[in-house]
Amino acid sequence: MTLRSSLRRSAAGTYAAIGLVAALAPTRVPAVFGGAARTPDARTEIRAVYAGIPLAFAASLAAASGSGPGDDAVLRTVGLASAGMAAARLAGCVAERRLTAWPTGAFLTLETALAVALRAARRAGAAPPERLGRTRVSP
Repeated sequence: MTLRSSLRRSAAGTYAAIGLVAALAPTRVPAVFGGAARTPDARTEIRAVYAGIPLAFAASLAAASGSGPGDDAVLRTVGLASAGMAAARLAGCVAERRLTAWPTGAFLTLETALAVALRAARRAGAAPPERLGRTRVSP
């Protein structure tokens, strides 16, 4: 198994686990942060966002098993989304003037690690860029 494959699979597994917890036990998501999901609409919203998006990330990463431009685009997109979550979480901590080790610090670390891992995966197996002015001929 290559480094690219290991990192991609690890990220896919992480996102799948997050999504499954949110889908199967939606009340646990706000509870981690001291909140509650008391209504069916609140639990449905958690399933849609906190389960739907991570499960879509996991499925996309699982499907991106090669090293072509489309696979690189998936790694880049999911990695940037992970980095965006980390940046928004950090901005929230600055705005609130508070960063706790759990749960906010742990999720900030996880999101940053996923972003870094997916960037490393993309670089580890990126398809070589085509040279301008040259045509590749397949046998």
